[in-house]
Amino acid sequence: MNLSTRSGLARFWVTSLCGAIAPLWFANASVWANPTGFTGSYVGSVVSPDEFESSLQSVALSGSSAAWLMEQAMNAGRPAPGQTTAPDTQFHGRLDLPNSPISLRGTLILNQDIEAVMPSLTYDLPLGNAANVYAGAGYAIVRPGAQTPLGDRDGVVITTGVEASVGRRVVIYGDVRYRPGPAAATENMHMQLGIGHRF
Repeated sequence: MNLSTRSGLARFWVTSLCGAIAPLWFANASVWANPTGFTGSYVGSVVSPDEFESSLQSVALSGSSAAWLMEQAMNAGRPAPGQTTAPDTQFHGRLDLPNSPISLRGTLILNQDIEAVMPSLTYDLPLGNAANVYAGAGYAIVRPGAQTPLGDRDGVVITTGVEASVGRRVVIYGDVRYRPGPAAATENMHMQLGIGHRF
């Protein structure tokens, strides 16, 4: 992926998240006096930038983010119509640690097999009462020979992102991940958007 394509995706990512979160920020000015941030645990799945809006509409129409997430899991490893190979399916989870700014997070990448897993810890800062910005690090464990968004080898991954609730159960999130290594910085950076179910 060239630099101009990455720049376009970055603009889309920022615009999408800001458009979804901004109304939550300004709904009640008093939340800035003592913000609680986003609370709760969730499991989510990454969607491509060009499918993010339609996926969010699908969740809204179905009325159940859990059902949408189950559909993503059932389709993992299956090629889309007209394709011969299936893209990786990424699942992310956040475990809320009450009364702590630290969250335990995990990533699972599936295809025909488990391609990679990554546990991580992040420090979360509240943005009003419905959103957080977070940053932290994790360690990716990649199946030998696999080519994944977490890279093709085991190693440290640095993450920064934002997450917000949309209603009671639906969560939207996005992050940027960086793999320290010998390649150019743009080749080690990966941006993504996701939709989750809060429980």
